[in-house]
Amino acid sequence: MRHETFTKDEIALVKAKLPEVIQLFKDNVRKFSQYDKPLLLVGPQYPGIWLEHNQDNIFLADYLPEDAWSSQTVFIDFQREDGLIPFVIPYKTGEGTFFKSDACFWQIQSVYPLSQCALDIATKTNRPVQDLEPIYNAVVKYDAWLMKYRNVAKTGLVEMFCEYDTGHDNDPRVTDGGIPHSCPGNDAANMPDLPCMPIQSVDLSAMLYGSRVAMAKIAKLLGKHDEAKKWEQAAKDIQAKINELLYDPEDNFYYDLSPQGLRKYKTEHITRLFLNKVLTQERFDSIYDQYFTVPSKHFNPNYPIPAVSVNDPHFVKECPHNSWGSNSQANTALRAILWMDHYKRPGDLDALLSIWLKAFIKNNFNFAQELHPHLGTPGGGLGNYSPSLIIFIEAAKRLGFA
Repeated sequence: MRHETFTKDEIALVKAKLPEVIQLFKDNVRKFSQYDKPLLLVGPQYPGIWLEHNQDNIFLADYLPEDAWSSQTVFIDFQREDGLIPFVIPYKTGEGTFFKSDACFWQIQSVYPLSQCALDIATKTNRPVQDLEPIYNAVVKYDAWLMKYRNVAKTGLVEMFCEYDTGHDNDPRVTDGGIPHSCPGNDAANMPDLPCMPIQSVDLSAMLYGSRVAMAKIAKLLGKHDEAKKWEQAAKDIQAKINELLYDPEDNFYYDLSPQGLRKYKTEHITRLFLNKVLTQERFDSIYDQYFTVPSKHFNPNYPIPAVSVNDPHFVKECPHNSWGSNSQANTALRAILWMDHYKRPGDLDALLSIWLKAFIKNNFNFAQELHPHLGTPGGGLGNYSPSLIIFIEAAKRLGFA
């Protein structure tokens, strides 16, 4: 990836803007009517706290550690009796609003595991070990729910039933074949009656792998050493199945699997294997060097990381707003902070953050949710999107402008 350069005036502008952006980020913490502690909103255009935005709270912990922790525990406080964790806690509910209940269970929509995120925040803020016990107990039930309702084919992998399961709105990978937005009856336990179902999901399975790795660590902290060994083995089991069933050696890529075979869509779901540390360094290097390092190819256009490879025939060339069929999403760029250093690509992380920071300056600090992958123009919402605010803050810090 190219590394943007900045003029003295631009650096001064970033430094002057940083306190305001930090305050905008903190202002996204609001008091919800159905909960007794403030929680982090995704942003003005998404009035609620989404499970797929879990990682946002790792960065909130630098400023408001108690609110970052509450933004984890809220999900287990609203956990369904059967073990399902809600995908969203709406900010406002009732007549005249999109959401009608205090917590919603229409789909899974989890990317960075609750167990790992909670462990990250607890470690970062030196929380007492016993605070992890409720998280641990909740995720035990959630893991069991996934294996009961999202393991129809009995492979041990997690299955995708609907478009929003993975948060890839308007992406052909999760819409082709008549796949509905949410699960039938707005219940994530229900599989649509479609020939392509069930679909063994790369990213949902990666999430469960990461969750089990974190659960093993938490179990050790809680003195549950026998359970830790079971979690470690469970993580190895799903990792092996991901490699066995979802990897295509000819393309050197991981694809979802339906009863008809591998669904060959090259989308940013591959980064969720990176995020959850599923791959060995060797396998990562092979995929990353092929798909992420060649200028203007695959996942390295002018403004990376696009939601779909720019060389994939499924790439939506019109690049409409809120499209995980094309645009470079702030969510993807933000999550790169959690995996690029791990996989020994610190220079590329610097470059990625410099590109997004330059785009914010170019676009008069419009903190929308996505960038056009070729033009760098913002799209998808009203601005002050929490992940975009975080990218600005972390870019300023990492590039030495803070």
